[in-house]
Amino acid sequence: MTTMLKRDRLIEAAKAKFYQQGVALTTLADIAQQAQVPLGNVYYHFRTKEALVEAVVQAHTQELHAMFGKWELIADPCQRLLALLQTVHEQEHVLARYGCPHGSLCQELDKEDSQLVNVAAQIFQVYPDWTETQIRLLGKDEQEARDLAIDLISSLQGTYVLTAIFRSPELLERKLQ
Repeated sequence: MTTMLKRDRLIEAAKAKFYQQGVALTTLADIAQQAQVPLGNVYYHFRTKEALVEAVVQAHTQELHAMFGKWELIADPCQRLLALLQTVHEQEHVLARYGCPHGSLCQELDKEDSQLVNVAAQIFQVYPDWTETQIRLLGKDEQEARDLAIDLISSLQGTYVLTAIFRSPELLERKLQ
């Protein structure tokens, strides 16, 4: 098995464990077991848990850019925004159980006093930036587009939190309608 494959498996395992358990409760041993990699190999790829968290943040950010990039093939910006909502709809059961993988990670890291707070903020910058661009393409000026983008992302994130607290995919579904 190649080194890169093991590294990728560790990142994917860390993403899943951080999402389901949180960063604080997840050990490197948990991640190694999930990735089916010997614990010693974790340290070969990531000297610290913080380095692994940074890699997870980068992976999330790259995935968001790829998803939004794929939607750029859709000609109508309104349809692109609807694609975002459709993706949320497709994930409603896991969102009802664990909340937003990006939001929960950023909230948890925000409670720590480390550089990881700034690193995690990269994930969330992608959402309003992309959304603002779509709204500007719909004819809104820069400030109004920014305000509407923040409103949409804030509304979605708040809904994710309530959906997870109440374990209610129906709540999310109602908000998406």
